[in-house]
Parts: sequence; structure tokens; C-alpha cells
Amino acid sequence: MTSDSYQIRTMTRGELEVAIAWAAAEGWNPGLQDADCFYGTDPTGFLMGFLNNEPIASISAVKYGESFGFIGFYIVKPGFRGQGY
Repeated sequence: MTSDSYQIRTMTRGELEVAIAWAAAEGWNPGLQDADCFYGTDPTGFLMGFLNNEPIASISAVKYGESFGFIGFYIVKPGFRGQGY
């Protein structure tokens, strides 16, 4: 049995900067002002996975009203990929 602790929780605005940096490292360009716009629209729509309190995974599921949503920022740090995170 492992003592690793994995948690998923809503990102803070500061933690969103971590996901933005990961996206940039993947070659994605989310746009200079997109983070504030998306986060302001649905701050509960950004999730981060933490392994032993280290951020290792992210996803966004931003809701725009009752009929539209967008999923993005689905990233797992390279060293943790393929392990079910």
C-alpha cells in the first residue's frame, strides 16, 4: 500500500497561473487576458489535482449560463502521465 495522497479541488486564481504555465510548456496559447475572463465567468470551473500537496494535474470545465460550457486545461505533468491522474 502506498502512502501517497491524491486530492482534486477547485483552483485558486493563483493556482490557475500554474496551469497557464503548463499550457505554455505544451505549446498552447490561451491568450493574454483569457485567464481573468474565464476565471471571472466561472471560478468553480477550474480543478487541480494534488499528489502529496504538489500540483500535478489540471482541467477546466467552465459554465456559460445554462446551455453552454467549455472544457480545457486538461494537463497532467509529464512525469505523472499514464498513471491514472
